[in-house]
Amino acid sequence: MTTSTTARPEAAPRLSRPRVLSYALGDVANNLSFLMTSTFLMVYMTDIAGIPAAAAGTIYAVTKVWAGVTDLLAGSTVDRANTRWGRLRPWILWGSTPLAIVFVLLFSAPANLTVTQAIAWVFLFDALFQLVYSFVNIPYGSLAAAMTQDSVDRSRLSGARSIASAVTGVVLSAVVSPQFQDTAADGVRLRFTLTAAALGVIAVVLYLLCFRNTREVVPRSPGKVKLARTLSMVRHNKPLLVLCAGAFFLLGAMFTMSAVGMYYARDVLGNAGYFTFLMLGQTVGTVLAASLVPTITVRLGKRGGYVTMAGVAVLGYVLVFLVPAGGQALLIAIIAWFIFGVGSGGSNALMFSMQADTVDYGEWRTGVRSEGGSYSVLSFVRKSGQGLGGAIGAAVIGAFGYVAAAPTQTADAVLGIRVATGAVPAVLGVVAALIMLLYPLTTQQHRELVAELTERRTQGVAATTGGGAVPADAQLGDGRTTIVTSRGIRPVVTFFGEYGSGATTIAARVAERLDVPFVGQAMSSAQVAATAPAGLRSAGAWERFVRSVAYTATNDTDLARGAEATSDYAMVVENTRSVIDSLRDGGVLVGRNGTVILGKAVGALHIRLTAPTELRVSRVAADVGVAPERARELVAHEDEIRAEISRRLYGWDPDDEEHYDLVINTGTFTYGHVVDLIIEAYRHKYPA
Repeated sequence: MTTSTTARPEAAPRLSRPRVLSYALGDVANNLSFLMTSTFLMVYMTDIAGIPAAAAGTIYAVTKVWAGVTDLLAGSTVDRANTRWGRLRPWILWGSTPLAIVFVLLFSAPANLTVTQAIAWVFLFDALFQLVYSFVNIPYGSLAAAMTQDSVDRSRLSGARSIASAVTGVVLSAVVSPQFQDTAADGVRLRFTLTAAALGVIAVVLYLLCFRNTREVVPRSPGKVKLARTLSMVRHNKPLLVLCAGAFFLLGAMFTMSAVGMYYARDVLGNAGYFTFLMLGQTVGTVLAASLVPTITVRLGKRGGYVTMAGVAVLGYVLVFLVPAGGQALLIAIIAWFIFGVGSGGSNALMFSMQADTVDYGEWRTGVRSEGGSYSVLSFVRKSGQGLGGAIGAAVIGAFGYVAAAPTQTADAVLGIRVATGAVPAVLGVVAALIMLLYPLTTQQHRELVAELTERRTQGVAATTGGGAVPADAQLGDGRTTIVTSRGIRPVVTFFGEYGSGATTIAARVAERLDVPFVGQAMSSAQVAATAPAGLRSAGAWERFVRSVAYTATNDTDLARGAEATSDYAMVVENTRSVIDSLRDGGVLVGRNGTVILGKAVGALHIRLTAPTELRVSRVAADVGVAPERARELVAHEDEIRAEISRRLYGWDPDDEEHYDLVINTGTFTYGHVVDLIIEAYRHKYPA
């Protein structure tokens, strides 16, 4: 008999909460400076540094585009470091203090400078700030992919980062915005410099905590982005081109509003401190929308969801424009900012989901997969859109007669602020939505091309492993593939079972009956119990929420997402190779996405096992040796995690029964009867 159990590597332990928190502290540090420059730099330039609005807008635009260049420079440089601390973490250590120093100098323009000198001061230090920031933020963002290969843990890291970013924005606005109420008061420059210095010190401390308490455990390949290859990929990738065009105007709308929002709170609503409440409304809307993105995607599709959310943002902009002047309208303004937050948060989250799809499309269309190139293009376009927004916002308020540091603004100037904060972003948002109507990649088309890519990868891996189970030259007329092993045609059965459905036990018996090797799933029941955190039910809702809001922030994370996407793809290739290699002589495979990898293979039978929840709970309690309540937590947790990993890495839903030949409820049959059913089904599907 040839039945055997394939050895499996020990599963890596889940990231601890303190480690996830330490990573999130790095984004708090990032946003102490990033949000200061994106939200408050414009009003600082006009009202404290004395720079004309038009010149301030030009500085904002040029340095944002420059930031796109510095991101690309940092992305191609940071991997060259190879220290005892790793390749990425040292940049956080080395760059945090210079970043804080440049940040403080940026907000410390001396009072005796001429207008030209003030322009030169801010422009120089803003450009230098963007350079140093890139060399801290790019390795920080890429660190998530180096900390773990677990897709769920990466979602936890990204979600914690997004929540930290949102909270930081609200707290920062509460601290800084009141300082702009009277910018002609004595000592305002010194007070602002001291505020920047305090924020800089806090940021350095948080960066050092992040550096100290995180670890790089995943080898990271440089993955250099070659310009010629990127341009070739972009030229043939219409979905990416449309997405970038839409992103340019979407970010332009968001950052027009962001750049002049402080003026709105102070000069339209009458109190600079009200900006905190506006930020809170926007943040709640953003987080709410991001957590609903999976539902939106299912109901409307990604394109439909994006256009709908952009429309919601436009509604928010229009309401912002129409809000009456004065503090009595604060509640209406908060509602308008909340609606804007819903629209911007939803469209921004969907943008990155669609971005990942364009990477798949590029590989399907050209045969070349370029996460780094694709994300670098989007990053540069987004930065350019941010610059456009700041430039337009400043130009509009300047054209309507805004007077810096004036006790009150004229009616025309207040109208200009309304136009810049509401009307102009609404127009840009409509343009973004109209462009995205041209996005050519539907949900169904993406699902089909992912299935084709999976088949290509399976054949390619088999061809490079020296005659694995699915050789590339054994095609049938309908596009399916015949399983030919090193011993001829041998049975292959794949299992995907709910936790506690008996998949491992049943699969092992099927392997023995078919006289083929048994290949267990990557994580055993004991390992699930050992690595899953205690008290899952109480923590599960929070963990799910954290993962659901991953990638919601508008911070500069595009190239970092590219690093994670590249690492995910490497995991797909390695897992596919492992599956094919394990089935050289046929076999029975549990989990590992074998159902989708061998979905079109003639010679394979695909089984899904299920059972009533309470029965599965009792089985897990007995098998693992835990209390029923703990077993219930493990069942819910493991079902969710395995499905989430399948969707993220292979783009398929294991709960969709169309992927299986046979779905069996093991609660209504004995294990022996289930084995008999599977053997009989195999012999009927593939008679000797």
